[in-house]
Amino acid sequence: MSSLSNLLNDSNPEKLSARRIQAVAEMRGVKVTNTSISKYLRGAPEIPSEKILHAFSVALNIPVTRLREAAGVPVGEPEPFVLPECANRLTARQRELVLHTIRVLLNEE
Repeated sequence: MSSLSNLLNDSNPEKLSARRIQAVAEMRGVKVTNTSISKYLRGAPEIPSEKILHAFSVALNIPVTRLREAAGVPVGEPEPFVLPECANRLTARQRELVLHTIRVLLNEE
């Protein structure tokens, strides 16, 4: 099993099923499939998306930074990164450059 699946299973003392975790996450505003939930409970070797990590965070009450660490991705901050309101003045090209810069920074770590 992976570090992530170990953390998920250790943090699930009630042994909630993938369907139940999906339902709890959905009740808390995060829509994911139970098949995605299930594969990480079993120890899938792929890197989970932020959405999957957020679903586990809200359903099992695990800090997202701890989930990222267990998944082997940069820990970052618990809150989403939000650009200041004045960023809405950027052109489409400038916005793409900002997003590209973020992708480059994430790939360097």
